[in-house]
Amino acid sequence: MWFKRNKSYSRSEILDAAGKARARGRRKRAIAEYQKLLKADPGDYVVHGKIAPLLAERRQYSESWSSFKAAGEGYLHKGFVDKTKGVYIQATRHLPYEIEAWKAVVRLHLDRGHRADALKTLDEGRRYFRRHNQRTEAICLLRMAQGISPGHFEVTFDLANLLAKTGEREEAVKLLQGLVAREQGFNLRRIRGAILRVSPSPSSAWLWLRAALSNA
Repeated sequence: MWFKRNKSYSRSEILDAAGKARARGRRKRAIAEYQKLLKADPGDYVVHGKIAPLLAERRQYSESWSSFKAAGEGYLHKGFVDKTKGVYIQATRHLPYEIEAWKAVVRLHLDRGHRADALKTLDEGRRYFRRHNQRTEAICLLRMAQGISPGHFEVTFDLANLLAKTGEREEAVKLLQGLVAREQGFNLRRIRGAILRVSPSPSSAWLWLRAALSNA
């Protein structure tokens, strides 16, 4: 085929045409050009990285994530860790409800020992999973955050509340009880109030009242 005989030339030409179409806002045309290259070489991770955001902008979310993932894995295989991280960060911007994108960024931060950046990423990702049907994803991100920083108050408190809402009351109370010894004042009142809601009893009511009165 002509394409195979002139692979390097045609690839450059198609990339140029796709880039021009993209610059003019002609996403559909740009996607079609990139798809020509992927048809010839499905593993072209550079092209996957170019087409992925365009697919997301056209609401082809599943195809977009597949290309983001192919690009990330391709760069990582070649040892380009910063490029890999850039791809997955871009994925979180275009596909904020794709939990695997957030997890990929977190893992890359942790691989480099950047715990603070990993926690920041998890906190940012958590904000996109607030609906009733997104609790599983939210709990997953919070568990990752707690694994990085077990004593983090907001993370643990948020996780406990979500677990209680999904019926995991015993674990929720255990997490909240673990915060009691480390907190005081307003946070202690929040903890005691949460325990009372999750596991109401005369003793939990008394402990909540005592915490409230001692900080009145």
